[in-house]
Amino acid sequence: MSDDQPIRRLEREKKPAPAEWFTGRVEMESVFFDKESKTAHGRVHFHDGGHTNWHLHTGDQVLYFVSGKGMAQDHGGQRLECDPGTIIHVPPGTRHIHGAWPGHDATHVAITKGDHIWDNEPNYPRD
Repeated sequence: MSDDQPIRRLEREKKPAPAEWFTGRVEMESVFFDKESKTAHGRVHFHDGGHTNWHLHTGDQVLYFVSGKGMAQDHGGQRLECDPGTIIHVPPGTRHIHGAWPGHDATHVAITKGDHIWDNEPNYPRD
């Protein structure tokens, strides 16, 4: 162990989420990105029913809901209610959406490995 590296406070940028990836008003904050493992950690705040568009990831995703009333749903599955403390695991390749329950706000921390493939991209699976 080394005491040569002090802890430090990181500044982060909160920004509106890209409209082509989300429905409604959504803000994102990148917390940490590891280039080697292609793992992203971020905080996402969904206002009044805002949610992601349909997408999938090439690696696992874990969603940890920290406030509000959220939701998560896979393609063809039921919509799950997510309260603070709910943890959702999304396996690689699973088409899904997540965000705030209609009429509510929600915030989650997302840890995502690999790439995102959105429903408006040509390589998104159709059936």
